[in-house]
Amino acid sequence: MFVNISCSDLEEDTSSLLQVGQIASEADIQANIAPIYRSVLRTNNDPHFLRTATYGADDITTWIAGNKAPLRVFDGFNYGSGENSDINWLPVAWDNYWKTIYYCNTLIEGLKTSTAPAALVKLADAEARVFRAHSYLNLVKIYGNVPLILDGYLPTGEEQRATVLENYQQIESDLLIAELSLPAPGSEGTARASAGFAKTVLADLYLTWAGWPVKDNSKYALAATKAKQVIDYNYYTLLPIEQLWTFEGAMSTETIFSVRYPADKSNWSSQATAFTFHQGRGFSDCFPELRFFNDFPPGPRKDATFLLDIPNRGAPGGVITPLNPPTKPWPQSDRQHPMYKKYVFSEDLTVINRPVNFRPFDLYRYAEVLLIYAEAQARVGENASSIEALNQVKRRAAGLPYLSPNGSVDVATATPNEIVDEKGWELAAENKRWFDLVRTERVAEMAAKRDPSEPVTLVRIPTPAQYIAPIPFESISLSKLVQNPEGFKIQ
Repeated sequence: MFVNISCSDLEEDTSSLLQVGQIASEADIQANIAPIYRSVLRTNNDPHFLRTATYGADDITTWIAGNKAPLRVFDGFNYGSGENSDINWLPVAWDNYWKTIYYCNTLIEGLKTSTAPAALVKLADAEARVFRAHSYLNLVKIYGNVPLILDGYLPTGEEQRATVLENYQQIESDLLIAELSLPAPGSEGTARASAGFAKTVLADLYLTWAGWPVKDNSKYALAATKAKQVIDYNYYTLLPIEQLWTFEGAMSTETIFSVRYPADKSNWSSQATAFTFHQGRGFSDCFPELRFFNDFPPGPRKDATFLLDIPNRGAPGGVITPLNPPTKPWPQSDRQHPMYKKYVFSEDLTVINRPVNFRPFDLYRYAEVLLIYAEAQARVGENASSIEALNQVKRRAAGLPYLSPNGSVDVATATPNEIVDEKGWELAAENKRWFDLVRTERVAEMAAKRDPSEPVTLVRIPTPAQYIAPIPFESISLSKLVQNPEGFKIQ
């Protein structure tokens, strides 16, 4: 955090950044909003880098060889007392979320003295706050309690950790402001934040707050309330399952907020590269654990989620070309696992000699809101609307019209853990499962079910010491921060 912010790789954006206090006009505001969105895009561009510390989840595993050693550290729980803090890729989430916070802070501080129109100042402040809150929430989920840096200046290295509770309270404060000032869903600009996004992040925050480590059960009711407010916009919908992972699917009313890629194809997503095996010209970074795949309920959602016939490709002359045979059944593939179809369904094979994506990447989609509501309400007293929210997801998973009751899939009641499992299947490999297992303290339960044939073996059965990742070594070494778990404080 204390070294890499000033070494930002966003050269195309830093020329637009102004010093705090110099944001005077509408043009200045727009120039300072652009780096925030650019930073969010960069943060989510490379899933294997961003998700390094979450490979302990049961919905993903990685290749036993190659350059995947950083991922295997977390896949096998080889950390917990500060060890392996110096591995490659661990700093990616840390550095990039702090970059976003820095850009947000610069704008928020500068707006305090801006002479731009009041309505524009209020909107820009809300946009900066929602992304600052989202970045802080992810930092706390991954690394535990972190310093609160809320001005527009670079860190000094003297900062100390705030408590988890203080982190949550600041995130909540930003989001409560943002939800009131951001436009209603459908009225925001293309690929811009809406009040629906702010309320969804709030629901996520409250659900996290209610679980490990703070365990404030009163927050479940708040999570349910915020999720229900998003539902009650009557704007968001669920797509038919066969349309969900199309290019257009991430620009529909199922999307709460998605990261968009330029129409001129100057920047693409590495999702398809990371989720494709080497035999298909990918990098074999991420694929499902066998037990998770086998337990996944059969039906249209499973068919849309996983690819069972693995592409078999070469690239003579740099052109991706099918080999003979063009596919192989997954047990005969080079990784002997299925692939995640959802991330390669809209792949582009024409840009470079690897598959890439231009499909927008969803940070949140409506199905998650429905499941947050269902789970949170189940923990305080399920009702007809919360069960209906769960059943809507289950109907769509079965390929049925999601608003039409259907006795073949509908349930009359569900436990919180059953809803968490449904969420795991619905959001498989969407960087949600690890955090759900941590807050519900089910990491060890799922690790114990790991298929013994998995090439990546467990170093240990995880304990709460593995719930948070070590802070990257360089940031620890060049600051007064102390490593988890020694520095971990709840309140």
